[in-house]
Amino acid sequence: MSSKNSRSFFRIDVMLPCSYRIVPEEEAINQPLPTSPDASYIEKYFMENLTQLDEQLSTVISQIGQKSALLATALTAMNSKINFLLQTVDRKQLVHAIPQRMVNISAGGLAIKVTENVNANDKVDLLIQPLEDESPVLVRCNIVKVIPEADGSATTVALEYQNMSEDDRRKLVYFIQSKEIELANQMKKQQTD
Repeated sequence: MSSKNSRSFFRIDVMLPCSYRIVPEEEAINQPLPTSPDASYIEKYFMENLTQLDEQLSTVISQIGQKSALLATALTAMNSKINFLLQTVDRKQLVHAIPQRMVNISAGGLAIKVTENVNANDKVDLLIQPLEDESPVLVRCNIVKVIPEADGSATTVALEYQNMSEDDRRKLVYFIQSKEIELANQMKKQQTD
């Protein structure tokens, strides 16, 4: 469902290739994103996420090894196989590895559910792929609102893009408009059926 909001951009709920990283305030200050990150920077940034996950996985496997050496050996072998496969992945294939998430998006910001703890002063780095044939968009966001789920399983975080390039904003506007047209065509078809 889309609706016009006070920011004069249309918002729409849609599935989108979207990865995020919650960045503590101090780290965001010390490590700003470039204004227009190029494809190699985005690839390096994305691989950094995978490296951090690999380190966390190795830590967990070593803890499992204290209880079951056989299970730890099996997990280590699987992790090695995954690492080998990731090393053979090229840039275009890497973009396809961005998970699909339901988001509420506009050209001014995005709302997404996260499972990590988040503080209002943190920043969120988003890696999104609005257009399949274009390079992905990497943008740092301010947290506008934090809405915990009633059951405590997740939190919806409303974000506002920081310093998004006009080219990246154009990609978002085009994506949103094409999704709105798609939705309107679906509604029109339902009315005629």
